[in-house]
Amino acid sequence: MTQFRWRLFWTLSILMVLMLMAVLVMASRQTEATTALLTSAIRTDLDPLVETLPAAAPIAVAFADSPANPQSRIAVLVGTVKLWHSWAGKDGDALTAIVERFHQTNSNVRVETEFVEYGELARSYAEAVKNGEGPDLILAPNWWIRELAASKVLLPIGNQITAQERAQFIPATIDNLVWEGTLYGLPTDYELVALYFNRRLLNETKLPSTVDDLIQLAEESPSQGAGIYASFYHLAWGIAAYGGQLFDEDGRVVLEQTPAAADFLTRLQRADSTPGIFVSLDYGMLMDRFKREEFALFVDGPWSVGELRQRFGEDLGVTTLPAGLSGPARPWLSADGVFLNPTTPVEQRDLALTFARHMTNAESASTVARIAGRLPAHRDADLSGDPLLVGFAEQAGYAVTQPHYPELDEVWGYANDMITQVLRGTATPEEAVLEASTLINEANGK
Repeated sequence: MTQFRWRLFWTLSILMVLMLMAVLVMASRQTEATTALLTSAIRTDLDPLVETLPAAAPIAVAFADSPANPQSRIAVLVGTVKLWHSWAGKDGDALTAIVERFHQTNSNVRVETEFVEYGELARSYAEAVKNGEGPDLILAPNWWIRELAASKVLLPIGNQITAQERAQFIPATIDNLVWEGTLYGLPTDYELVALYFNRRLLNETKLPSTVDDLIQLAEESPSQGAGIYASFYHLAWGIAAYGGQLFDEDGRVVLEQTPAAADFLTRLQRADSTPGIFVSLDYGMLMDRFKREEFALFVDGPWSVGELRQRFGEDLGVTTLPAGLSGPARPWLSADGVFLNPTTPVEQRDLALTFARHMTNAESASTVARIAGRLPAHRDADLSGDPLLVGFAEQAGYAVTQPHYPELDEVWGYANDMITQVLRGTATPEEAVLEASTLINEANGK
C-alpha cells in the first residue's frame, strides 16, 4: 500500500467514526426530549384539569324541585334533621314509614324523631327555641300558630314556597297555616265536618242536596232523619251556605249585617221540631242514637270514622253537607302542619325544608291516609282505598279555613248560646243573632 493510500484509509476511517458518534449523540438527545415531554404531560401540578387541593366538605343543602341542569353542580344532602311530634299509634306508624322512605332516597341524611306528649309539645318547643335549642322541625296543629308566631318561635317560609308548590295542596289547608299574611308551615292533614249516612236507612240516590231536602226526608220518614251537634264549629257551614260570614277584616263580628245567620237558624229550628231530626249539644246522645240506627244522617268529622266504620262497615258513607240559598255548605277546616325552627342555621334550614317537602308530598300524603286514616292535605294523595276519606275530601273542596283571629276566643260561648236560644224558643233568630254579635264585639272591644 502506498503512503497516499495509507493516509486516505485512515482519514476515511476517522470520518466514519466521527459520523457514527454524531448519530449516537443525536439519538440520545431525542430520547431525553421525548422523556421530558412525557414527564411533563403527567405532572399533576401542571395540569389545570386535575384537582390538587383537598375537596371541601359537602354542603347540607337541597334544591328539591329545581330542574335538572347538567352544567350545574349537584348539591349533596348530608346531615341530621331533628323532628318533634306527638304522633302515636297508627299516626306514629305512618310517620315511621315516611321517614324510612326518605332514608332510602337520601342515604346521607338521618331524620331523628322525638315523641313529646301533646299537652307538653308547644310549651317544650317554645322554651327550647328561646334558648337557641330545640328541633329543626315540629309537627303541630294550626291553632298553635298565633301564639307560636307571636313568640317568634316559627320560621316564616312564604319566600321559599312557590305558587306552584302551594297549588299542590287543598286551598283551605295551605291558607290555614297563614297568620297575618305570612305562611309558616306546610300542611300534612286536616279535619272538618261532613255528612255521614247509613245506607241501610237511606238510599244513596236520595241524599239531601239542600237543608230543605234534609228536613223533607225526615218528614217523609223519621228513620231518614239526622243528628246535628249544636256547636258553632259544627254549624258554621250553614251560615256560609246562606251567604253570611262571621268576621270582617278587622276581626269584628258581622253576623247581624245580613239575614244569612237568621235564615239558617230558622231552618235549624224547623229541623229540630221535625220528628227524626235531633239538634242537640249532647254529642254522646247523638252518636249513640245514630249507631242505634234511629236516624240515617249525622253531621260529624273524621275523628269518628274508626268508631262508626266498626259499627256499620260498608253500609257507612260520607257525603257533602246540604247547600243553602247562596251555595254549597262551607265548613271550617283546620289543618296540622310541619313548621321550622327559626334559630336553626341557614344551611340546616334548607335541609329541614327538604324533609318538610318530603313529608307533605303526594306519596307521603298517601301513606298518612293509608296507615293513619288521616285526611291528607295534598291534592294528589291516593284515597282509593278508603271511600269515607274520599267523601271528606270532596267536602274539603268547598271548605274555608278556620279563622285565626284572636277575637275567635270570645265567639264560642256566645255563638253556642245564640243557637240554644233559638232552639228553645227564648229568642227569635234575628234577636239571637243581634245579641250574640253585640256581646262578642263588646267582649273583644270592637
